[in-house]
Amino acid sequence: MTTFRSAVSAATLFALVSNAPAGITIGPVRAQPGESVRLVTFSETKGGTIQKDYLGKSSTGKIEVTRERDLVWTFRSPAADGTRRGMVRVPKITTTTKTVIDGKEEKITDKSPLVGKMFAMSKSPTGDWNFELDGSLPLARVQSEIDELKVYLKRDWYPAREINVGDSWEFDPAWIRMTIEKDISKAQTIGTMKLRQVRSAETRRIAVIDVSIRSTGTDLRPDGIQANASVDITGEVIVNLNTMLDETLELKGTIVTTTTKGAETTKVTLPIRLLATKSFVKDSPMP
Repeated sequence: MTTFRSAVSAATLFALVSNAPAGITIGPVRAQPGESVRLVTFSETKGGTIQKDYLGKSSTGKIEVTRERDLVWTFRSPAADGTRRGMVRVPKITTTTKTVIDGKEEKITDKSPLVGKMFAMSKSPTGDWNFELDGSLPLARVQSEIDELKVYLKRDWYPAREINVGDSWEFDPAWIRMTIEKDISKAQTIGTMKLRQVRSAETRRIAVIDVSIRSTGTDLRPDGIQANASVDITGEVIVNLNTMLDETLELKGTIVTTTTKGAETTKVTLPIRLLATKSFVKDSPMP
């Protein structure tokens, strides 16, 4: 009887272990031949406030910043020496800032000169990403956009190891910082991700990952301005495990920046919402 019970217990244990969810590994995106990746991001700061203090006098106002990005990435097979190659097409990069201070409203919409452009990019095995502009654009005017594209390409969010539900890890949210607020792009922030769930459906299997970004930092600029920033953002990213495409990234939180120059201090509080989506599209191949 004891032997029979032991055999049953062993069989039950084996069944439980066999049915336990296996770990996952998030690898490179698996695009089909002729497919490109379209990245659309939208961030807004509805309900933002501005407070200015100067020699004992204060003024308050409102600020809303909307950033929209629409990019199409196409990658080619690496060259014989290992150089990675591709192209990027830019349907839209715009930033709209609306401020109301002491009843005076100002609205500025900045459209990047990269809009409507298509240009090649490459990276040698030991070098950084290089974008081959056609020479019609002044580099100084588009440097911040180029830096954002480079940071996006260098994203390294997921561990190379197998991860299981409940596992957490740190990642560098540099691209997120640059996407939501240029003033904090240099903040030394380490984000955290945690695998919350793995779901299976008829056509795909997805990973739901919690995201948390919190930091404070100070930046002393060459012009004498001191900037302080704090970030508190949470949300989730959903990765399609069939294609390894991170299909949606949704974040909400608050960014507070304080800048001081001489006797003037400006504090900006921005409730932030960011939505980024990715999808496969058919795109014209690079010559």
